[in-house]
Amino acid sequence: MSDARIPPTAELGSRGIRRPRVAAAVLSALVTATSFPVVLGARPAGADQVASLQAEAAALAQQLVRQQLEVDADQQQYSVASAQVAADDQAVAALDQQIAATQSAIASRTSAIRTQAVRSYVEEGANSAAATVLTGSANRLQAAAEYQSIAVGNITAQIDRLRTAQHSLQAQRAELAAREAADRVARAEQASSLSEAGQAAQQLAAAHAQVTGQLATAVASAQARQAAAAVAAVNASHRSATSRSVPAVGAAAPGNGGGPSAPVASGSDPPLPPFLQCVVQAESGGDYGAVSPNGEYMGAFQFSQSTWNLAAQDAGRPDLVGVPPNQASKADQDTLAVVLYHLDGMQPWLGDRCSS
Repeated sequence: MSDARIPPTAELGSRGIRRPRVAAAVLSALVTATSFPVVLGARPAGADQVASLQAEAAALAQQLVRQQLEVDADQQQYSVASAQVAADDQAVAALDQQIAATQSAIASRTSAIRTQAVRSYVEEGANSAAATVLTGSANRLQAAAEYQSIAVGNITAQIDRLRTAQHSLQAQRAELAAREAADRVARAEQASSLSEAGQAAQQLAAAHAQVTGQLATAVASAQARQAAAAVAAVNASHRSATSRSVPAVGAAAPGNGGGPSAPVASGSDPPLPPFLQCVVQAESGGDYGAVSPNGEYMGAFQFSQSTWNLAAQDAGRPDLVGVPPNQASKADQDTLAVVLYHLDGMQPWLGDRCSS
């Protein structure tokens, strides 16, 4: 009977080196510092608030980048641990197959021994000492006994070797099973670390978004305050210029020695300088309700709406801003024309023939 080949034992791979987990105290401090919603303390108004928010947004952005790197590292370690567990599963399955094959070989060899034992018993019963004397077959009986002894001994030795191999495989399987259990624990730890890092990253992103929104609001508020201050400064400048340049009723035109006076009150009709008297006739023929064919210029002096609004502000008459010039009274049209003339001279009517 030929000797059976013993299946090779499985090679046990070395375990991968795992990156140490982030210290629980550090991660807890990070999560506590970035818990959402973030309660921000009172900040100074204006530029200080914007600068404070910008610094806080920059710091949160840096923390978010570092935390995302931590998430990526944990994800990589989790993938390595998962691959190690999968390799352990394959190795255990291979050992199980080898153990099953060894057990099958042991059962086969055991069955052969039993068959040989039965055959030996039958043959020895038929070839007793008396039969040997009568038949003269002692040599054949001895040879048969020797063959049986050798055959049974060979099979027994093979079974012993198979059982030794089986014990070795089972020991390796137990070691591998323990290693697989440790790898699964490590994978669970990596999954927990990955989840904590992901939550911290989400909290940082939420805090960064909140601070960024507050920063945008603060910048818009600062810009609105600056714009309001600029408008107030312009209005103050216009009022100051108007108080210096608008003549009183009956005052002389520029260059005639007349001094500046306060804006003309609503309802009073100042006398027109010779230039404006010419403009009234040249522009509208004295029609204070006139409108140009294209609808852009209105009134006796053919004001555009934008020029009219500026003149009304300069005259200290906000009640006339937005009023179509041709719908204003003669006194109001004359007043704004005089104001504009004293501020800009002939410039607004430069193309008019009265300028010559």
